[in-house]
Amino acid sequence: MPQAIDVSTDVGALLNSARASFQDIPMPLATCLALWRRAAACTPGADPLALPAVMPHTYPSTSRPEIAAVLEGLPLGEWSMTLATIEFLLNKIERMRPHTILEFGSGASTLALACMMRRLHGGSKTPHIFSVDQSPHYVQQIESRLRFHGLHESVRFMTAPLISQVIQHMRTECYQLHDQDLHGFFGQSRPDLVIVDGPAADHGGRFGTIPLVRNFLSDHAWIYMDDALRDSELSIADWWDRLGYVKDCGVLWLGKGLLTARLNSRELLAHEPAVGTLRQLLEPSEQGQNHHTRELPPPALLAYTPFTCERVAPSGVSEKAQVISAASRDGGPSCLFLNTYYPGFLTHHYRVMSGRASQSYEAQRLALQQACFGDSDFYSFGMTLAGWQAEDVIVNCTPLQEAWAREQDYRGQGQLLDIAIEQVRRQRPEVLYLQDLGLATKEFLARIRPHVTVIVGQIASPVPVDADLKGLDIIFSSFPHFVEELRKQGITAYYQPLAFEPRIAQTLAPVERSHAVTFVGGLSPAHKERRLFMASLAELVPLECWGYGVDSLRASGVKETRLHGEVWGRDMFSTLRRSRITINHHIDVAQTYANNMRLFEATGCGALLVTDHKDNLDNLFTVGEEVIAYRSLEECAELVRYYLAHPEEARRIAERGQARTFRDHTYAKRMAQTAEILSRHLEERQGHHRLPDPDLVHVSYGKEAIQPNDVTTALATSWQSPAIPLKQRALVQQELAALYQGRPPIVYRVLADAMRPFIAPDCCVLEIGCASGYYYEALEYLLNTRLSYVGVDFSPAMVALAQQYYPRASFHVGNGAALTFPDHSFLIAISSCVLLHVVDYPQHIQEAARVSSQIVVLHRTPVCRAHPTSHFKKFAYGIETHELRLNESEILSLCRDQNLELVQRLEYDSHPERDEFEATYVFRKAGSHE
Repeated sequence: MPQAIDVSTDVGALLNSARASFQDIPMPLATCLALWRRAAACTPGADPLALPAVMPHTYPSTSRPEIAAVLEGLPLGEWSMTLATIEFLLNKIERMRPHTILEFGSGASTLALACMMRRLHGGSKTPHIFSVDQSPHYVQQIESRLRFHGLHESVRFMTAPLISQVIQHMRTECYQLHDQDLHGFFGQSRPDLVIVDGPAADHGGRFGTIPLVRNFLSDHAWIYMDDALRDSELSIADWWDRLGYVKDCGVLWLGKGLLTARLNSRELLAHEPAVGTLRQLLEPSEQGQNHHTRELPPPALLAYTPFTCERVAPSGVSEKAQVISAASRDGGPSCLFLNTYYPGFLTHHYRVMSGRASQSYEAQRLALQQACFGDSDFYSFGMTLAGWQAEDVIVNCTPLQEAWAREQDYRGQGQLLDIAIEQVRRQRPEVLYLQDLGLATKEFLARIRPHVTVIVGQIASPVPVDADLKGLDIIFSSFPHFVEELRKQGITAYYQPLAFEPRIAQTLAPVERSHAVTFVGGLSPAHKERRLFMASLAELVPLECWGYGVDSLRASGVKETRLHGEVWGRDMFSTLRRSRITINHHIDVAQTYANNMRLFEATGCGALLVTDHKDNLDNLFTVGEEVIAYRSLEECAELVRYYLAHPEEARRIAERGQARTFRDHTYAKRMAQTAEILSRHLEERQGHHRLPDPDLVHVSYGKEAIQPNDVTTALATSWQSPAIPLKQRALVQQELAALYQGRPPIVYRVLADAMRPFIAPDCCVLEIGCASGYYYEALEYLLNTRLSYVGVDFSPAMVALAQQYYPRASFHVGNGAALTFPDHSFLIAISSCVLLHVVDYPQHIQEAARVSSQIVVLHRTPVCRAHPTSHFKKFAYGIETHELRLNESEILSLCRDQNLELVQRLEYDSHPERDEFEATYVFRKAGSHE
């Protein structure tokens, strides 16, 4: 048990006491920042916690002879990692036995880590350390030492220059790391330990490291950052914590300070004397606050202030000056969100503070969003993180909108919708996003259409009678059946589940879960089945109910003491935070699909969610491990009674549910997808990619039979011609337009149908022969899920065009017969209309089977059944090319040789009289389903 910190007026004694107490266990970040404030107030200059260390010129000997040997004579600079820090990390690695380590900043640590990982994992040629550094010269030095000691195969290096870039809406100088490069760098590996000791850059340079690689790391990876007691690194830790990248942040007073944290971890530090120390260190005015409220002043380059429910205005600064509207910031395209709030909430909000209605527009809007009702600023904040300019308008809030009209000297008709239309007219956003389709009347859409480029609607409730759905350009819905029906009507519709904002959980104080079983929601006429269900459930378990309409349960015999009325915003989240078990029951219109906000609000607040079973629930959570599902009233009651009797099991499931929500179901993640989709449609509307009109006559013509030895190099490489990509893309754009009008081309539908039984959200998919990457767009649309997509094409011009259209996807120039990816890198490998153009098609099949872990799809394969494989030459887009018609039996035999089992043949064009068939084949690797 560490000793308690001696809280003294003498800062030196205070720091010495902290060092003694937190040498072996992490000081929680909140405590560290509070201590920093005390030290900074008394100590002039920067880095008051990071006292100068006297460093030897070279690394001293250690108790580990093998480590001493590799470090012998290595020079020690001012900011080199200390030997004590290296030894701590080595001890940690011995205990946790990580499979792979990612290191930012190579040096002594690289050598020591390589030695330790070789000891743990033997002499495997598979690299166990991935090291990123900005200096090619320094990498060469470290690599030479590794080679001298026979450790070079344990480490893979990436040299990445520093560039000024915007990461999470913050401009900083960090490594230039692209997803496609990282995919090739890591291969199948997902590092489970990250060490941040670089880059060598100005204040805040290490901020971008974790955001840039987060998607390539193992879940709950350990993170360590050296020099953690410097002002810059403390600020970075605070920002990482507030942005939700890391949890359990603490600082070891070891060497120059070592940050310890977990990626997406929900485990809490429970070390004494942390809680008591924090109370003692905080000034009286700070009691009860946390470091999200009075944060370490961020460095100038990291000046964007995120959401907080209790932000304190600096003295002397007006409320109006604190808020900078998104539209005033320089940056990406603009999006204006039009929202409506429940009248009951608005009445409550203005009633609890009578003078609020007379405040400025910005002060009222900020207060409304800080109340955390509904979507608050969650959508706009997520879009801002994605690089857009985004702002909210609460259309039906009379005091708020009238304040805007007064301040902007708007003297229109004075109706709320007129004010909203004027706001749209003045801002002229490129995208207008209606979060309430009750606004989407023909009249309203006609009045705003001249002032925007794209109009988007969102629906997760019954469609309003007056909504003009075809007047919208795009609709997002969390109802899969709505998406299907909208597409049948020729409307561009995307499936997107709802989400949770982790900043909410960060503002909720830790409390005892004093409510055993709760329902927190609404019981309106649209919730007829839910009302009957809750009334019956209350007879079987000790259910307590909060929300609008719960008083209606009184007529069903539910006791008054269990009915607590309406809770809004933060009060609602606090109620969920106090719940051990909370019940979910979907609105009637949801039919057989899980979609409502309670799925994510309840799990995000750490309650055990017991929800009605739905067809797609497994796509959102692992049932039985992260949430509990019931199929009947009786089963629900039985499950509740079981988990009340087994609280530890319930707690573990709730923690896993919360971790899943924080990892996969945040507004930041949803809005990253929305931003990508809207950018694509916006660019098409604005004509950013101008293409020639498609010449349908000359897409394919002049076909004639040839012999195999007639295939010249020119014919074999013809698809590399730079004259083809734009001509083909012009045709693709017509196909995509038909897709969004509800008429997807048959080859799009066939490939989506082939993949549908096997995909999962964010699963890894490789397309060999990706051309301009259009299947990335089409498949995500048709399959209603995000894909971790990689495209390969042997035409540099095609790949360049793909990167232009889809900057967030990963594309590579490569030969399908000699892929550079490791074995089993992708769940699904698609050979996309490639085999008919390559003489070495057996090698193509072999490579597709090698890099796939489960499924291989041979898409758009022309075959014959009575004749052997035949060769032809023809013109494609005006370029003479080579083409094959493959014998089906031969192709199936080649696949069997690669242990591929035929699962499905999708034949979509047949001419038996000519022995010509067009088909897509789906194979499963033998043994992959066991």
